[in-house]
Amino acid sequence: MPGGFPPNKGLKGKNMKNIKLSKKHGLNAVISVCYFCNEPKNEIIIAGRLPNDDEAPKYAIWNMEPCDKCKGYMEQGIILISVKNGECGNNPYRTGGWVVINEDAAKQIFGDNCQAIKSRIAFVDDEAWDKIGLPRE
Repeated sequence: MPGGFPPNKGLKGKNMKNIKLSKKHGLNAVISVCYFCNEPKNEIIIAGRLPNDDEAPKYAIWNMEPCDKCKGYMEQGIILISVKNGECGNNPYRTGGWVVINEDAAKQIFGDNCQAIKSRIAFVDDEAWDKIGLPRE
């Protein structure tokens, strides 16, 4: 059927019961952004009604699932992301350094049983980043 879903097909079922449409913004769609590389992913999030019926941002990190490109990098090695000195937690302030190193190099830097080997990502503060000699761009 041109321009839409066939009758009684498409978005329906128990997932649709959970979506509350915004009175102002309807589906309130968001383009999902990769948590790791900060690039748009190939997916749209239907945010629906947000608190105070706010409009959803055009782009947002909606989950911690890597994009296809980052999944490929994680298969090859460990993603390192530079962060501001002293930052910690799940979303530290990023300062622009982003590289992929092989697992052997990661073991030399972090040790054999570090979390970076398991998770395939590590945030590295700027001081350590520069001591290791990693590139900024």
